[in-house]
Amino acid sequence: MVSRYSVIQYVPDPISDERINFGVVAFDEDRVLVRFLAGWERVRCFGHRQDLPLLKDFARQMEASAKLGQVFPGDQPNGLPRHERLLKVAQGSMNAIQFTEPKGSLEPTENLLEDMAQIYLKEMEQQPKARDRQAAARITINIVRDLLIRQVGPEKAKGLLKRKYELLGRHQAHTFDVAVANGKPCFAAHGISFEVQPPETVRDALAWMIADVKESSPDFPLAVMALPPKQAIPDYDRLVKLYEETTHTYTTLGARVLEVLQGEEQQLSSWVVGQLERING
Repeated sequence: MVSRYSVIQYVPDPISDERINFGVVAFDEDRVLVRFLAGWERVRCFGHRQDLPLLKDFARQMEASAKLGQVFPGDQPNGLPRHERLLKVAQGSMNAIQFTEPKGSLEPTENLLEDMAQIYLKEMEQQPKARDRQAAARITINIVRDLLIRQVGPEKAKGLLKRKYELLGRHQAHTFDVAVANGKPCFAAHGISFEVQPPETVRDALAWMIADVKESSPDFPLAVMALPPKQAIPDYDRLVKLYEETTHTYTTLGARVLEVLQGEEQQLSSWVVGQLERING
């Protein structure tokens, strides 16, 4: 059975004829299926804000019509096949909402709808969510774990990797996100994020952890895995200054500060590999 599809487009200005896809309809002799954008932000930015309610209402009408076997709102069987009725609409429409001429496919209708939605319906990319202190901790642990597995294998890594590890300082014990220990600790790392402003108590607590451990064991390798501020956030300049001042303090106290950008963990990876090679060497 031949399936067919048509792309539903928004044309805010018929003179310029610029258009954006916001829906797809796929159908065969038995049924009609439709899909629309999950988010309307691209459409709103592309055209006129006042048209958005019209487009959303049309999408609701299309979904209701499809359940009745209609390929467009108001579609009425008149002896012509569905694709010919839709072709008349596509060729004659001069409205803000237009259909492309239906095209055929040998794909089942469900698969055709899915494929065409993937091709024609482009959702607006969402900005990556800002990562907090807990996210920084997870990234730190995951990187150390993955590199450790790569270096020594999963079984040995399981025994060496220590989450929420307590290190003794001169005055008290401090819990770091992750450490590698083989009878005694070899190195430790802790994460902090400036993608959201860390509370002063969090910043100061980490400074005290570093200072106290280094006072007890000056040569012990400590790393701070820091997520720097993102340019898109409000008050970026002030947060950058805070980030630079805080990480400078950590460096002065004796920790190695490793900057981790979104999706780029090279500094932390290199430091961990270096520590592992030092231990194995």
